[in-house]
Amino acid sequence: MEIWINKNKVQEEKNKKYKNAYEFSIKRNEYSTMYTHIDYVWRQFGMKKINAIYEDLFIIGMSVFSIDKRISRTLSIDNWTRTFNVSIPVLELNKWEQVREKLNETLRFLTGDIWNIEFRKTEEIYMDCNRQVNKINRLDKNNFNAVSLFSGGLDSFCGAISLMSQGKSLCLVGHNEYPKLRAKQEELAEAINKQYSSQNCKFISFSANSYAPICENAKLKKGENTSRGRSFLFLCIAITIAGIIGDTIPVYIPENGFIGLNIPLTNSRKGSCSTRTTHPYFIKNVNEIIKKIGIKNEVINIFAYESKREIVNKVMNNKVFKQYAKYTISCSHPCIPRYNRKGNNKYPINCGYCYPCLIRKSSLLDIDNLGETYTYNNIDFEFIKKFEDSDITSDTRAVLNTIFRYVNMNDEELIRLIKCSGKLGKEEIEKFKNVYKSTMEDLIKLFSKDEKIKEYIGIK
Repeated sequence: MEIWINKNKVQEEKNKKYKNAYEFSIKRNEYSTMYTHIDYVWRQFGMKKINAIYEDLFIIGMSVFSIDKRISRTLSIDNWTRTFNVSIPVLELNKWEQVREKLNETLRFLTGDIWNIEFRKTEEIYMDCNRQVNKINRLDKNNFNAVSLFSGGLDSFCGAISLMSQGKSLCLVGHNEYPKLRAKQEELAEAINKQYSSQNCKFISFSANSYAPICENAKLKKGENTSRGRSFLFLCIAITIAGIIGDTIPVYIPENGFIGLNIPLTNSRKGSCSTRTTHPYFIKNVNEIIKKIGIKNEVINIFAYESKREIVNKVMNNKVFKQYAKYTISCSHPCIPRYNRKGNNKYPINCGYCYPCLIRKSSLLDIDNLGETYTYNNIDFEFIKKFEDSDITSDTRAVLNTIFRYVNMNDEELIRLIKCSGKLGKEEIEKFKNVYKSTMEDLIKLFSKDEKIKEYIGIK
């Protein structure tokens, strides 16, 4: 499929190859199919525009995000692997041509699709804004020395606490998916900021979305729900914000190694539903790409070789953790309480039975009376039987199946699974083997509270 990215305010003439391409546009006079308020972030730092190479990175990130979200996998021959030929306008053409093949390879690893991105020269600046943010909301870049992704989840919360404990002043970056989640993220960031009053901790959110692309006044109506490309956009924006603060400001991704590696729970879950956002191979490739185009900001996963339980135990005695960890959201669908009336009206809550929630519960085994709330608190054999014909227990059953697989596998088989997740060195494989084993033992301990489940997964 041919896709044309239009950055110009007016219709840009397409070359012959892309004459009949689907078009995504941003900031056009008539109609845009990609939109974001990222320019407000720039203005918060008192900037009308950003360095050209960072603007290119942002436009590429928005393009990948929009394409991945709006082009259904059902349009491909195998109903899964899509083939994209994409033309993206950039200000720094020569620099991007140097990394084109590496970028295509990296995106293929991330989304599971075949990417062929081509770049073309443009002089069009995305945003050259004269509006100023009022002084109350103005940010001083000198108040920060690091950027950290902040979802409001347990890992990102622990990561912020760990980094602040090391003396960092953080600009926390998150996606504004819906108001109640943003309110929670802001409250968590403010709690951290109050505890470390001699430092700075500020949460910045951005919005990003897209409409269906247009081809000769026709739209693709069906979108896609396996969006891996979204995480690439988050990284691009975090790197851009880091670049505003300073050339060498690092970007931290606090994510436990088990989720970073993300071995599919079952054979049926192989493919693009298993995210590779924090896989070390992906992060390594991103760092190589940005370094080659002249960006010095490095992306670092500070928890790459640690289990979630190990991460939690590092900060479990921290005052702000004790008070606010229960409000963090690790869930893959925290909005469910809105429909089943099991939550409260102020915040979304964790469901308790999805894959991330089960990992979360296994990480809190050493903590008593944290006070966290779940839509379903007790995930026992009765819960599984009650919902055995429902999608509600699909994640729970998949986790139990992967425990059964783990109990019956040897180290050689585990190493094979780790190698299949992506390119890793010998030392990395050994570290991830330990992380995987540690997390699986935590899950076994969690489920061993129920004798029937122990029997179900083959634990004596």
